[in-house]
Amino acid sequence: MKRVFSKVRSFKQLLAMYATTTKDFYFRIRNRDKVNPTVLKFVYMPYVKKDRRLYSPCKKTYDKYCDMCRQNGITALSSWQFKRQMQLMGFVYQARHRFGGHVTTAYKNIRLKR
Repeated sequence: MKRVFSKVRSFKQLLAMYATTTKDFYFRIRNRDKVNPTVLKFVYMPYVKKDRRLYSPCKKTYDKYCDMCRQNGITALSSWQFKRQMQLMGFVYQARHRFGGHVTTAYKNIRLKR
């Protein structure tokens, strides 16, 4: 069995190797027809990235959703309903995920761009 990382001499080379991979990490949304249209609109905003390797804290994701609703004059769902809609689309809710120095809840397969 050949070791993949045996040729890697630095972290920069490792990042370059992953950047050139042909594997598709894009996350495909499920149940589009069953989901609330406001949540679906939020997920397809340009600052939301869908990738199977990424995580996003639940509170920040919900706050960004509420901001989007306020800007567009739409009534936002409650955080509980928002969580259920995200799970329906296939974003996994994780009760414990580490961000920096603290552990919090997170959605898998999504990231908010800054």
